[in-house]
Amino acid sequence: MIQIENEIKKCKKCGNLQKQTDTYIQYGNTPFIIIGESPAKDGWIVSKRAFYNKQGKLQASGRVLAKLLSILDYTIEDIYFTECCKCIIEDRKTLDKCSQNCKPILLKQLQNVNCDIIITMGKSPTQVLLDKKIGKFSEVVGQSFTVKIGDKEFKLIPVYHPSPLNPKGYTGNIPIFNTIKEMISKQHI
Repeated sequence: MIQIENEIKKCKKCGNLQKQTDTYIQYGNTPFIIIGESPAKDGWIVSKRAFYNKQGKLQASGRVLAKLLSILDYTIEDIYFTECCKCIIEDRKTLDKCSQNCKPILLKQLQNVNCDIIITMGKSPTQVLLDKKIGKFSEVVGQSFTVKIGDKEFKLIPVYHPSPLNPKGYTGNIPIFNTIKEMISKQHI
């Protein structure tokens, strides 16, 4: 993983955008990894912990995600987590292009995790991993897709971003997380 971190640090495909901290993936003990869109400049770039601020408090999206993870009997500290785009994106218009630029790095990260389910938060990571343009994100949210990355096969499940500003960030995700819970329980039978 140190090689991947060095590759991220040296990358200039998107110009001189600010990079995340030296922590480009949070390792967990879950049968899934959650992939966000891009790091927030007040998030784990300063705290070095996914979904926490500098003061060590859960950010608003982290509080929503924590409630959703409780459906699965996990906490934020338990999960594998990374971002699709490794730079801080100030202009959302560049998110898709920058996410495509980071795709080779993301694929290398995913080949090194010990899980079989990918949960994508938002349209950009979903498009990158499905390798197709998505019209309406709501048309793919909650569906299960099979993706092959290297010699590994994953189930990919897109979810709404758990931002409290997103009206579906919590209530729209509840049935999806219940479905994920069923998938996990069937894997461990």
